[in-house]
Amino acid sequence: MKHGQRFWVPAACAIGTLLAACSLEPDDLCRPETPSDTSEYVSAIELARTGKQEVFRRDPGSPVPAEQRESWPGLEFYPVDPKLRFRGPLVRKMSPRTFTIVATNGDQRPAQEAGYFDLKFEDKVRRLPVFELLDSGDSPSLFVPFLDTTTGNETYPAGRYINVESVGRGEYRIDFNEAYNPSCAYGGSFSCPIAPESNRLDRPIEAGERGWHDEEVSIVTPD
Repeated sequence: MKHGQRFWVPAACAIGTLLAACSLEPDDLCRPETPSDTSEYVSAIELARTGKQEVFRRDPGSPVPAEQRESWPGLEFYPVDPKLRFRGPLVRKMSPRTFTIVATNGDQRPAQEAGYFDLKFEDKVRRLPVFELLDSGDSPSLFVPFLDTTTGNETYPAGRYINVESVGRGEYRIDFNEAYNPSCAYGGSFSCPIAPESNRLDRPIEAGERGWHDEEVSIVTPD
């Protein structure tokens, strides 16, 4: 399956009235963006999660194999944490690096490193590279996979993805509460890009989707 799973991730936080602007320093940091109404923000995330559960359980295009949907236990999520939503600039590469990113079935897909986000957590800044998959269509979208210290224990071994939202003037919203599993986490014959080691965050990201339902996770690496 080619990358492009926006169908599965309802835009939970696209309501402009929920958002409070953050102050960015000249060092191009992405800083936590506190919602103006936290309870409304949390409700919006939870409503989106409920909708995603129904889509996965009933939609003919669900990544959950048809024969498993009746007994499927549903998606698992961490509690919503408003502190894990960020806003800031994408620092673009002057000379983007082109490389191949490995998929779960061993395929090697052409990709380009578009730039990176520097995320200001409580303790330190962590860099998260941003990619474009060059075989995903005429105008590749930003692709942001990540690993963290929950990967392989509480979250899917191949990593999770985030759909970043452009908010204008070169800034983006990065909300880990909307982090989601690739489709191959549910079984079937999907092929999903594996988050590379360059995108490993050295802290737990206890937000977004957790767990997985493919009991025999097999990740093939090329020879």
